Amino acid sequence: TINMKLITLALAATAWLLSPFVDADDHEFVGGIDVNAAFNLQVQMCSLLDGVTQKDYDALIKDYFKWSKKHDVEVTFIRQVPLFGHATARNPNPYDFVEFLASDHVTSGRGWDKWLTTSDGQKLGDRWAKLAQCDVKMAHAEMIWTDVDAMNSDRDRVVTWNWCTRKEGVSWDQLSAKHQSVAATRNESAPNIGWAAFYPHLGGASAPGEMAHIVIYPDVESLMQGAALDAQGGWRMLDDYYTSYADCGGQSAMLETIMYQPGD
Repeated sequence: TINMKLITLALAATAWLLSPFVDADDHEFVGGIDVNAAFNLQVQMCSLLDGVTQKDYDALIKDYFKWSKKHDVEVTFIRQVPLFGHATARNPNPYDFVEFLASDHVTSGRGWDKWLTTSDGQKLGDRWAKLAQCDVKMAHAEMIWTDVDAMNSDRDRVVTWNWCTRKEGVSWDQLSAKHQSVAATRNESAPNIGWAAFYPHLGGASAPGEMAHIVIYPDVESLMQGAALDAQGGWRMLDDYYTSYADCGGQSAMLETIMYQPGD
């Protein structure tokens, strides 16, 4: 699964426990996304309008899935809702949920062209506007480490985020090298099934950082196993990263559901 200004909640990740290498034998997610290459994430931060229920909204989403199949622009459709967030009574969540549409960049662009120019796409767009207020952004994402089989098969999981900005004088190459060095000391007990980097590229001027680390766990128990590893010494690696390489926003988590994959 951010600071309210971009993806709804300030989220966090314990990415430092993970390895930044993908098994070369497992290189595609469902839908043909290459785990070794950057892909596109469309981000939809949504609040239901007055009188609209989640059931009403989901009926539209199901029609969108049918439309995307008809026009050959299917994407992996993901929804996240808060689990352990930074919201308080004085700082409430501005969105009900966040949706991510994962695909290659060209499919995303072609899908938008068809959404804007086909009569059935325009009708769906009109329905969408009457059900929810959604702020839409685009981001690049890349998998740094992943268990591809687990990611392809697990459709209900927990996602943590950590928004970061490089410290003054730290280059992207230096940051990448640090991630590589962390991989050399990967804790084999790390319970996550994926680690990704997230980079806003359209509509992200108010993002809470230059990039975000995203870590995916199969369930809350696994998330807390990761927290235990931090408490048992993993904090030293985090402390080194925060002291020397990047300023990061703190930890929180989202419940994530894969609502649709190409071929469903």
